[in-house]
Formats: sequence, structure tokens, C-alpha cells
Amino acid sequence: DQGNCNFDYRQLTNVTMVAESPFKGSTWKDHILGSWQISPSLRVQTGGPLNILSGADNSLSGENLDRVNPVAGVSPYTTAWGPQLQLLNPAAFVKNPTGPVGTLGRDLLRGPGVITVNLALVRLFRLTERLHLETRFEAFNAINHTNFSNPTATLTSATFGRITASGDPRILQFAMKLNF
Repeated sequence: DQGNCNFDYRQLTNVTMVAESPFKGSTWKDHILGSWQISPSLRVQTGGPLNILSGADNSLSGENLDRVNPVAGVSPYTTAWGPQLQLLNPAAFVKNPTGPVGTLGRDLLRGPGVITVNLALVRLFRLTERLHLETRFEAFNAINHTNFSNPTATLTSATFGRITASGDPRILQFAMKLNF
């Protein structure tokens, strides 16, 4: 059962930063434009591994983890996803015959990648020397980019090769915290 790890992401990049407004002082402009922070973060990663299962216990092992056999000369990926979000080509795989487990390696194929941009906007209000009020606005998946989940990877499933789920859409939240 040799193959890639279930959490093997070949390329993964996280970029974060915190920028603070440069206004410090006692003028009205400094009070309005000062004490702001903006914190964007970007995560880009390649797709996760896919373990294509046949959906039948043809190896008679009792585990129902048989893999498929690839069809020679047929691409495992579809050329166009189409309206059904069909990522895998069903014609590229056949069930394993009775006896062997299947010849397609474990976690050999890859699902779709992920791009996520999060953003936080923070303002700190100093009420007294020790008492601070922090207001915070956060946007998760700020650009509302659709991040597709891995497709169904069991050959006997009616939705084999189709992507039937995705990550969260844009989520906005506002919070206040009193530090004392």
C-alpha cells in the first residue's frame, strides 16, 4: 500500500503581513487615522491526493479498499469540467478483477487547488492607560473565490469524478474586545 500521504500537498504558500497606520500624535487627524491595523493573508496550495477506489471487494479481503485499474492511453482527467463539475474521466478506470487489489497507486492523482485570501481590519482605542478597546472586522475568503473539494473517488458511485462540495464562501464577522 505504498503511495503518497493523504495530506501531501506539493506546493503550499502562506503570505501574511500586518500594516499599521503611521499617524501618531494629538491632532484630530491623528486621532481619526491613527491606531488602525490591516492584516491580509494569502494561502495558495496545490490539490490534495485522490485515492481512487473501485467500490467493490473484488480482492475478497473484507476491507472494501480495492483500487481501480487505469485504462491505457486514456487521460484520468476530463478536458472540460462542464456544468456537472466532472473532474475525473470515468472511462479512464475499470474495476479490478477478482483476486488482485488493483493497479492504480494510492493517492496518485490530485484534486483541485485552493486559493484563500483573508483580511482583518483592527482599531485600538486607548480608554485609559491600562484599559483598551479593540474593534475588529474580519473577512474570511474575502475575494469569495470558490475552492472546490476533492471529487467523489469511488468508481461505483453515481457521482464518481464529480465535485459535489466546496469550501466556505465569504464569511464576515465583527468583534469587540476590552483589554484591562
